[in-house]
Amino acid sequence: MRLAGPCAVVLACGAACAAGPYASNGAKLGEALAFAAAAAAAQVVQSEAERHARNSAPVTRSSMGAAVAQGCDNDDQYACVSVTAAAPTGPAPAPEMSEDDARDYVLGYVNGVRKLNGTGPLVRDESLDTFARAGSDELAQDHRPSQHMIDHAREIRAGSVEVQGSPDGSPPGSVQDRIAEILLRWMGEGPGGIHHDAILRPEWRKVGVGIATSTGRMYFTVDFSG
Repeated sequence: MRLAGPCAVVLACGAACAAGPYASNGAKLGEALAFAAAAAAAQVVQSEAERHARNSAPVTRSSMGAAVAQGCDNDDQYACVSVTAAAPTGPAPAPEMSEDDARDYVLGYVNGVRKLNGTGPLVRDESLDTFARAGSDELAQDHRPSQHMIDHAREIRAGSVEVQGSPDGSPPGSVQDRIAEILLRWMGEGPGGIHHDAILRPEWRKVGVGIATSTGRMYFTVDFSG
């Protein structure tokens, strides 16, 4: 690769950027669906119980796993039923993102916000992907933000910028949710924020994304170049 001059820029997210309490849209949707499924099951159980109590019907099963049966001795004073319900089942969770899928996800997000801000699109660059992955691997080992660029700036062209997530990594969870949380936080800095401004700089033409996982935590690096 071409040697970089002293103008290579180093940007990284320090401990102050560690993720705070945050629930992604995906996580919120998952919780909402789970509550909805549980409520629907409870409603089926209740309606079945009431109907069979009134009609003294034999054992039946609902389509959602609720079982209703006569089964107690109350001297014929009223119909008595017992109700059990299986745990509600929902759709199988979506498969986890591959690293390549995650890179495309970042590219789509970055190009989306650049378009909204009147800035041209980027393309993924394989050499920058490799460089960014090395940055995440290094961050996972030494937890020193910006050290990767300091050590290896000469390996990429001048005028490049590297931004990184928390030096302690993102806590366990969906790769997509963790990446979305980081990107949303970066853009949430607003004008003047180092990550916000790095993403929107008009001179960039290429982007590279590196993701590393260690002890369940995700380390995230993005490199930009002209």
